[in-house]
Amino acid sequence: MIKLSRFTLFMTALLIFAFLSTNFAFAENKSIILYFFWGEGCPHCEKEKEFLNSLKKKYPKLQIKDYEVWHNQAPRQLLFTMSQSYGISPSGVPVTFIGDKAFVGFNEEIAKQIEQTLKYCLKKICEDPLFYKKH
Repeated sequence: MIKLSRFTLFMTALLIFAFLSTNFAFAENKSIILYFFWGEGCPHCEKEKEFLNSLKKKYPKLQIKDYEVWHNQAPRQLLFTMSQSYGISPSGVPVTFIGDKAFVGFNEEIAKQIEQTLKYCLKKICEDPLFYKKH
């Protein structure tokens, strides 16, 4: 009976270790998804595009999904749906979603906040913004 209990304890510990190792490996190898909605000819959008390209070089795990919304209806609907999920009502572009954060507009402060959120997501598990629902 004691041998069975030790075996059970050993197998439980082994399973817990395997589970934790798998989750750690997943966190280490996952991509961070950022959604970027912009408009053709928007100067703030162009500045953010340059910033995001530099972030992509600095953080290879960053995956940027960008959508032009001024001339394309489907991405505009996606922006509307995601904005509702985040509880925001953007009046213009650019609009950026990463982790549980949404950013409207672009300037140096927003750039810092985007990078801080990216760093946070690299350490923790951030869900795909497409599936985020504000609680």
